[in-house]
Amino acid sequence: MKMLKVKPLVAAIALSTAATTSYAQEDGEGMEMLEEVVVTGFRQSLATSLNTKREAAGAVDAIYAEDIADFPDQNLAESLQRIPGVAITRDAGEGRQVSVRGLGPQFTRVQINGMEAMSSTGATDSSGGSNRSRSFDFNTFASELFTELAVVKTSSASLDEGSLGATIQLKTARPLDANDNFNLTVNGQLGYNDLSEESDPRVSAVVSGMNDSETFGWLASVSYTKRNALEEGFSTVRWQTSSDWRSEPGNAGDANDIFHPRIPRYGKLTHEQERLGFTGTLQFRPTDSTEIVVDYLSSTFEAGRDEEFLEALIRSEADTTDLLSYTADGNGTMVTGVLNDANIRIENRHDDLETDFSQLTVDATHEFSDSFRIHALVGTSESDFSNPVQTTVIFDNAVTAGYAWDFSSNSELPQVSFGNFDVSNPDNFLYTNIRQRPNFTNNTFDNFSFDAEFDFNDALSLAAGVSYKSYEFETGAERYDTSLSNIDGIGGPIGIDGLYNITTMGSGLGAPSGTTLSWVSPDVSAASDRVGLDSLEVTNPRLQDNRSVGEDDTAMFVQVNWDTEIAGMGFRGNAGVRYVETDQTSSGFISQPGEDPELITVDRTYDDTLPAINTVLSVTEDMLVRASWSKVMTRPSLGNLTPGGSVDGFNNTVSYQNPYLDPFRADSIDLSWEWYFMDDALLSIAYFQKDIESFITRRTDEGVPWSEIGLPDSLLTGTPAEPSENFDVTRAVNGGGGDLNGFEIQYQQPITDNFGVILNYTKVDSEVNYAPDGEEPDYNQLTGMSPKSYNATLYFENETFGARISYAFRDDYLTRYPGRNGNDLEYTASTANVDMSLSYTMNEHLKFTLEGINLTDEFNHQVVDSSARVSVYHHTGTQYYLGAQYKF
Repeated sequence: MKMLKVKPLVAAIALSTAATTSYAQEDGEGMEMLEEVVVTGFRQSLATSLNTKREAAGAVDAIYAEDIADFPDQNLAESLQRIPGVAITRDAGEGRQVSVRGLGPQFTRVQINGMEAMSSTGATDSSGGSNRSRSFDFNTFASELFTELAVVKTSSASLDEGSLGATIQLKTARPLDANDNFNLTVNGQLGYNDLSEESDPRVSAVVSGMNDSETFGWLASVSYTKRNALEEGFSTVRWQTSSDWRSEPGNAGDANDIFHPRIPRYGKLTHEQERLGFTGTLQFRPTDSTEIVVDYLSSTFEAGRDEEFLEALIRSEADTTDLLSYTADGNGTMVTGVLNDANIRIENRHDDLETDFSQLTVDATHEFSDSFRIHALVGTSESDFSNPVQTTVIFDNAVTAGYAWDFSSNSELPQVSFGNFDVSNPDNFLYTNIRQRPNFTNNTFDNFSFDAEFDFNDALSLAAGVSYKSYEFETGAERYDTSLSNIDGIGGPIGIDGLYNITTMGSGLGAPSGTTLSWVSPDVSAASDRVGLDSLEVTNPRLQDNRSVGEDDTAMFVQVNWDTEIAGMGFRGNAGVRYVETDQTSSGFISQPGEDPELITVDRTYDDTLPAINTVLSVTEDMLVRASWSKVMTRPSLGNLTPGGSVDGFNNTVSYQNPYLDPFRADSIDLSWEWYFMDDALLSIAYFQKDIESFITRRTDEGVPWSEIGLPDSLLTGTPAEPSENFDVTRAVNGGGGDLNGFEIQYQQPITDNFGVILNYTKVDSEVNYAPDGEEPDYNQLTGMSPKSYNATLYFENETFGARISYAFRDDYLTRYPGRNGNDLEYTASTANVDMSLSYTMNEHLKFTLEGINLTDEFNHQVVDSSARVSVYHHTGTQYYLGAQYKF
């Protein structure tokens, strides 16, 4: 007989593990022979992940600790991208947010140790800027802090509502799962990036202990990462047409309909990041019937960023610029352009950013008998993001300048030149403007849940529960954008002597020969001091970014679970219904002509009844067929809920978002076939479909009675309008819906005892109506949806040596529809990331590792219009880590 035994993860960094058993024929003398084969390391984690998928009632894919620790992942998003159907977005070369099965980050909920949480941070404008949405920023956490990542792709009555796409469950370690009474593991790595040419540390440690009776355990883990990243490339800040060129070649109007780059620029972005995380766990198991777990998690993500750009302003300055010559392609794109009297600008923006996340949970279970058990969880979490410094210093040309761009040899990286104008000469520039734009975002969650389960017999049980979540979101921003002419004591532009550095970029970029890649760049600190920025009062609120949303969600569920047989085949699953009531409070500023802005608060309540059923049929012992159906919902985007906007009582118009929006609601179907054809192996095919009932868009309604708008009468004070009159209202509305469907193929197999392969492929299609109700339908795919994504991993592992290489592909995905400035759409081009990991185990205590991330130096390529006009084309280089792990 052969038995495959999966041991618990060592060093107290594992959750429960899986064991599978197979039986061989008796030998010739009628005696059963037992041979134990122990699987550890990466193979062990794969077996555990497959067992989780196999035993689940719905569609679940998971990654366990050895898998997370041994992949070359900088954070949790990069770990999650290896799960079928998961695609990620990046900022500064590091994973930030995830999409699941074509549904963007705003449709995915994240639970940490059983309770919903939110984490937000900041990014460059081209990577989404500060997160003021329901999307979760995974780059605030190091992957080493967690031992299990699970993506739950189907719903059940017992699962918290709020996800149209998936629920991602993150779990930290449990000390009583360890093998020994005391465990200590220390990891150290030295990182090197071939673009920034910087070396940075990455360290982590986990320590745990338990008493001899294994009734009490404690655990602490810590992770610290420092990262200095360099991002370089070209961007255009979109493309547009201009009809007011001061002069242009040929007949007047020849260039009017030709798209030119709005602000063509080469840029150098320097990122300095530090991430410090901590987990602490106390686990009590006084009897076999009772367990109490107290978890604390904190993470601090600090970053400093400098964005240096050398650019030409053409967006609204065409009337002061001579267009001397140009060439255009058949799509109306100005491939080359030569300007005289151009507006040349050099800017440097410095950001200080910090996210402080903390969470405390208490989780308790108790079995009153073999057939009756209860579970309770209470917890609180807070994500506090602040961007207290966002200072931009601007130099403009002081003398007449020429400018030319040429995309003819490279459609992403043009040749850029300035004629006789020297951008490295400080005498050619004046210090003209300074900006200060501090902002913050705060998210808090308070959670409580209680549920009970009663077994009628071995085949049937009933579960029921209640839960309460209180969610608070608040964001604010201020602006001080001014020219030096408006600063007392300065009175106008000044020379830049002593206020600049020389910046050079472009190593390994591949820009065409002759492109100007060196210039004088503002020293933000010196330039700020020169105008006394600290003494200038920043008191101009950016109204649309000063808002809040509060939600109190009360839910209850009942669910039947069964495990029986049909026609000799195993049949298990669950069916139930969840009811949830959402009490929502939204606040934002309304402005009106001649009046100070007024803060408006709107309350509303809505409810959802969400039935769900999940079934699993065991056709054979190793072949499963799953079928799931559910009604699901995602609450509206936070930016759409603010009542903020404007009221014009002279023209009887109102423009604002909509605090009365209903959630995104959908019917969800999931069908799959899974064949576990050998140990640690799987071949599966899954089909999924979402019928989205409504999709939020904007609409103008004419002749709406003021009383039906929901705004206070006081907003009309001092205007000719009366509350009895009708208004034309432009607002976000629940418009027409759409459909999403697709399939996943997953294959995993150890080819030999030491070598194996993991493959998955996801194809998604969607059609959503972006037009307001009453207008001609305008269908396109969902934003954030890649039609194709796939992953491939080859691994080799024996007692001494391990090697893995992974390939992750994500297709083009829509980022905005319709596009801006006359472009039909905006999207991000496909990416293909290659990562590798090598390890050498010297003995049972010491292991050495070498990891490589983004081996092909994949570019962030953003595009406007179907004709593929480049918007952003940046790269961050390849990251390497050399490390060692020691287990005491």
